[in-house]
Amino acid sequence: MTIAFVLTGGGSLGAVQVGMLNALHEQGIHADLLVGTSVGAVNAAYLGGPGRRADRLRTLAMLWRGMRRHDIFAVDLRRWFGAAVGTRSSLFDGQGLDGLLRRNLGYEDLEQARIPVEVTATDLVTGHGLVLATGPAVSAVRASAAVPGVLPPVTRDGRTLVDGAIGELDVLAHTAAHGVSDIYLLPAGYPCAGAPPTSALGGALTALSLLLHRQLMAQVNGYRGDARLHVVPPLCPLSVSPADFTQTPTLLARAHESTSTWLAAGRRIDDASVLSLHVHHRPPGTVGEQATHPERGLIT
Repeated sequence: MTIAFVLTGGGSLGAVQVGMLNALHEQGIHADLLVGTSVGAVNAAYLGGPGRRADRLRTLAMLWRGMRRHDIFAVDLRRWFGAAVGTRSSLFDGQGLDGLLRRNLGYEDLEQARIPVEVTATDLVTGHGLVLATGPAVSAVRASAAVPGVLPPVTRDGRTLVDGAIGELDVLAHTAAHGVSDIYLLPAGYPCAGAPPTSALGGALTALSLLLHRQLMAQVNGYRGDARLHVVPPLCPLSVSPADFTQTPTLLARAHESTSTWLAAGRRIDDASVLSLHVHHRPPGTVGEQATHPERGLIT
C-alpha cells in the first residue's frame, strides 16, 4: 500500500494540519508522497525533510507554537506605500518565510527530500496550475505560498508564480495518477463561525480559504481516481482567522482530537460534505465558539 497526503492552504490554520498529521502518525498511517499547496506546501516540505518521522512532526509542532504573525507578515509602512502606488508587488517582502524555510527544511532541492514532496503553484500570466517536484525547495514553497498582493511572486524557469490555491489544477487527480492506493486530504479549513475578518490580511486569507474550499468540494465530488480518497474533516465550528497565529496550541489540540475520533469511527471515504461552505448561528447571549449551535447549510 502506498499513501499520499494532500495538504491544502489556509494561512495560520496550517497548524490544524499538524494536529491531523500527529493523529494519523499515531495510527500508523504514514505518507509515501506529500503534495502541498500554500501553507500546506510549507508543512509538506518540512515533513519530508531528514530524520525520523516522529521527530519531524514534533519539531514541526514546536515551530508552529513559536510562530507569530510578524515572523511572516512584518509591517513595513514604506513597502505598503509602494504597494499602494504601484512600485511594490506585495504588502510583505516574504523574507520572513524565506528565512524560516532556509533555517529548518534541512535540504536544498525537492528531489533530495526523504519523502517525495511536490508543491503546487500558479502561473500568474496564464492562470494555469502546475506542480513543482524538482529544483530549489525554498523557492518552490515560496511560490506555492505567494498569496497575490500579500507575498511577492516567485520567478522560476521564466515563469512568474503565485499561490497554488488559485490555479487551474485538479490536485487529487494529479496525486492519484502517481498510482498510490490511498489519498488523505488534509484541509486546513476556514473560519465558519464568529465575526467576519476586519483586517485586510485576514480578509485576503479568508477569501482564499473559501475559494480553495469550493475547489476542493468540486474535486472531491468529481473524483474518479483509482486510489481510495479519505477526506479528513476540518475543524468545525472554527472562529480563528487565517491571519491569527495566537491560537496555535488550541488548533493543534482540537485537530488531533477531532482526527483521532474520526479515525476511531472508521473514517468515511469520499465525503465532500465536510468541506461544504456553511454558517453557524450563535444564540443570543452566548460567547465563544464552544457555545455555538450550528445550523449547517450551503452558502449560495
